[in-house]
Parts: sequence; structure tokens; C-alpha cells
Amino acid sequence: MKIKVYPRAQLEALWQDDKAKFAPDADFPPKCLRCGNPLHPRLIRNPLSRYADIHICNSCGYDEAGRSISSKPLPFSQWHAAKENLDNVIVDAQNVSLKTECTFPHIYKQTKPIPLSSTQYPVSEIVYSRSDYDGNRWWTTWFDCQEKKPEWELTQEIDGFCNAFFDLPEMSNLNTMRKFCAFAEPTSCPTEFNFYAETSRLYIWIRLITRNKDYNAYIHYYQK
Repeated sequence: MKIKVYPRAQLEALWQDDKAKFAPDADFPPKCLRCGNPLHPRLIRNPLSRYADIHICNSCGYDEAGRSISSKPLPFSQWHAAKENLDNVIVDAQNVSLKTECTFPHIYKQTKPIPLSSTQYPVSEIVYSRSDYDGNRWWTTWFDCQEKKPEWELTQEIDGFCNAFFDLPEMSNLNTMRKFCAFAEPTSCPTEFNFYAETSRLYIWIRLITRNKDYNAYIHYYQK
């Protein structure tokens, strides 16, 4: 299992088609995927984005440089090409997309209380994990949400996602995670962010917390 950030993976796949038009010049240069303006006819005159394997126009290159100072990159969802229809862009079917919008709000309509607490959680929640980074590595603790253990195939899918997520270069340490959160869904707390994902059997909510000396990642797994 591999995890990709949506729509970065789709934009990078689209760029591979556009890049083929340069050899190394393009008679009819494609549009910059970030802003929609034409790229320079010579490939090497177009800077490489700081956040994706995509060449962008010079204006966008300057804009990214300015935004990097305040650590506020333009979200991929705001790129010109992302506002177009990317549904026909095919990426590896084995990839799981991390998204910044919850695509499964219906699961929160059926909830049950946590023992000895007033907190409610979806009845479909199987397990959740709590992880913290100690300066050298990630440590993870698991919590069951059902009386019965999940079936073996489901456990394998949960483990596969967890391993793939913490193998992301963006999760190498807290500093890389903080930069990663610039592309996540913001919350009312400036140090907490969300990602969402789906696998063949699971809905997944990822809560990232950038504070030092705190639990830094909660991943909740809900059975479809």
C-alpha cells in the first residue's frame, strides 16, 4: 500500500503528460498547472515547484518562494488544474489518497458513548492508534473500540495503512510533519490538523498535532 496526497498525485500525473511536450523545447507550451498561464517554451526556464514534482511558471515560482517564508503554501486544491476535472487522471490503483475533506460524514450519525465518559464515537469504529515522536522515532499505542477483535484481513489492512503512513517522508519527524500540515485541513486549534482517507474496507480519520511533548497523531479506523 502506498499513500499519496490528493490532488498532488493527480497533478503530478497530469504534469508527466505535459512534460512530454518539451524536447527540450515546446512549440506549443502547456499551461502552468498552478495558475493556468502558459509555461516558458524551454523546459529548464520553468522552475520546479517546492512542493510537488511539477514545473511551474516563473510567476508561480516567485509566489511559492514568498509563501515559503511564512510557511503558507498554496493548497493543491487551489491550483488551477485542481479546480478543473481531475477525475479522469489515472494514478496507481494501489495508492490511497489523503484528502482534506471528510467523505464519510454519515458514520457520525450512529454513535455510542465511551465508557466512563460523555464522549460519543461512531459505532463503526474498530480501533484507533495514538502516536508520539520522541525525537528519534514514533511510538504507537492501540485501543480497541469493539468487543470482538477484527478479522485478520481487516487487521492486515489497518496495519498496512499505519505502516505506509509513518513511512511517508513527510512523517520523518515533527518538523517535516509541521510542513506537511500546511496541506491538511485546519481546525479551530492552530496546532491541530486533519486528513481523511479510504481503503477497500475502511474509512480513516487522521488527526495531527504539532505541539511538542504531546501525542502527535491519532488515527481512527471505521469499518465500511
